[in-house]
Amino acid sequence: MPTLGTRSWIALGAGAYLAFVLATFPASVAYRWLAPPSLSLIGVDGTVWSGRAAFGSVSGLALRDVAWRLTPWRLLLGTAGGRAEARLADGFAATEFSAGLRRVALRGLQASTSLPVLQPLLPVDGMFGLASLSFERLELERGWPVRADGQIRLQQLEVTPLMPAAGGELIELGDYEIVFVDGGGDAIEAEIRDAGGPLEVAATLMVDRARAYVLEGTVRPRPSASALLVQGLDLMTGEPDAAGRRALGLTGSL
Repeated sequence: MPTLGTRSWIALGAGAYLAFVLATFPASVAYRWLAPPSLSLIGVDGTVWSGRAAFGSVSGLALRDVAWRLTPWRLLLGTAGGRAEARLADGFAATEFSAGLRRVALRGLQASTSLPVLQPLLPVDGMFGLASLSFERLELERGWPVRADGQIRLQQLEVTPLMPAAGGELIELGDYEIVFVDGGGDAIEAEIRDAGGPLEVAATLMVDRARAYVLEGTVRPRPSASALLVQGLDLMTGEPDAAGRRALGLTGSL
């Protein structure tokens, strides 16, 4: 009958063998077995712990030069985690992550790209410009954000007019900052403010778990605002107050 010391050596040897198997387990095999339906990778190489893929997509968002490195000790907590990075069509994304059965937590998320690239993930159809994301923490539950602490910067924002003009002219909206604060898990809350341009904007946004949103605030055109922009405000808002500010209120579902 094995002694306590013998059993310890057997356990140590089994653990070392398991660690070796996992460390050399091909990433291509792990991808075929474990990848969720929303993830697609092509040209997978390396190991499950440190791998790469030439091309891929997440929920329709195109990726290339995908690379990841997992942290083995996270398995002791019942999660997978590590660092991942990828190139976008005209930008990049990089983040630390941990993933359980239902929730994915991103830390130190940094990304930069153009708005049209994000159409598979966000309702930005008809919007053009640059977007940069910086999140200390972003939690997703079944692919939907439920907690957020960070900000999005929009630059050179342009939109198609409500009544398209001849020649396909776009309306310039300027630059904006969207700052997210932790809403305690019940809803995502954000403050929206302009960072220069034809509109003075101060608004708040709240999106709940049912994907319903409420946008409230004020907007005031600056002298640089185009005639098309002012016409759009006339259609979307009421009469301005004595200071020229117009109440802005939108509700709906994403």
